[in-house]
Amino acid sequence: MAFQQWLSIDAKERIKSGSPLQIIDVREPYEFDNGHIPGAKLIPLGQLQARLNEIDKSSETLVVCHSGGRSSVACDFLDRLGYQNIRNLMGGMSAWDGQVEY
Repeated sequence: MAFQQWLSIDAKERIKSGSPLQIIDVREPYEFDNGHIPGAKLIPLGQLQARLNEIDKSSETLVVCHSGGRSSVACDFLDRLGYQNIRNLMGGMSAWDGQVEY
């Protein structure tokens, strides 16, 4: 596994630092609508392969789901396609204690 596992604190510190971070939420639209990290882009896991062009390959990328399982699958997939700087949010939104947008 070449991608990193991030805790909520790691993601919050990166966001606070102002460094560019693309956040990809791989949950379903109804889950996303119930609260997501501000600035996150919704690309449900089942649509990931068809929407790869929406993910900047050169940007640091945080992948998020509900509990960390689907995002791990997405990170592994992106990693195998050669994406660099992929991060998985451990525990997903259930462990997220930062700001939430609706």
